[in-house]
Amino acid sequence: MKIQTALNSSATAPIKTLAVVQSQQLLGGQRQIVIEHYGERYVLRETSQGKLILTK
Repeated sequence: MKIQTALNSSATAPIKTLAVVQSQQLLGGQRQIVIEHYGERYVLRETSQGKLILTK
């Protein structure tokens, strides 16, 4: 996992540090996975065109 720093648009001072996760790490070679978030289930899937769609 990489750490990426977002920059304030009006300055060069960092405002927030964000974790970057590669989609391949999440999907693990599959076309779709289920993500549980606070008891709710979501499906993250990769389309045939390589785009990601998250649905509830």
